[in-house]
Amino acid sequence: MSLEGERAVYATILGGTLEQIARAVESFPPDALDRHPHEGASSSAELAAHVVGAVRAWAVGIGCGRDVSRDRVAEFATAEVSAATLAADLRTLATELTEALGEIDSAFLDERLVPEQSLAGAAPARETSRRESIVSSIRHAGEHLGHLELTRDMLSD
Repeated sequence: MSLEGERAVYATILGGTLEQIARAVESFPPDALDRHPHEGASSSAELAAHVVGAVRAWAVGIGCGRDVSRDRVAEFATAEVSAATLAADLRTLATELTEALGEIDSAFLDERLVPEQSLAGAAPARETSRRESIVSSIRHAGEHLGHLELTRDMLSD
């Protein structure tokens, strides 16, 4: 696959997942965004904010080499953030990712590095390639899309 095709695949899959998350968040009644489906579980707002932080760190920062910062604790402190704000953040991130992907080449994607711990999140930072970090963010966002859909179903009962 050509580099252009590879970048388009990443932008399409991850951008599509971010859009699905935005739509899921918009489908929640406003009073349900901050509700936790059970003790110890994240609210829908927290999940959406976490996806924004994680994808920005892993895909845009580590994967595309842009200078980004991450405050993982703040990702889970989203009380009273509106669905419109969360959805806008997700859609802005999709645009940011597409732009960042357009600025890199194959050799850059092959580069290996150990990311800053602040970008890596809760797990210890480990060596990865920039390509692997983008693919990891696709998987991670997809998992949380599933969590959001399950949470919506649990809260609608």
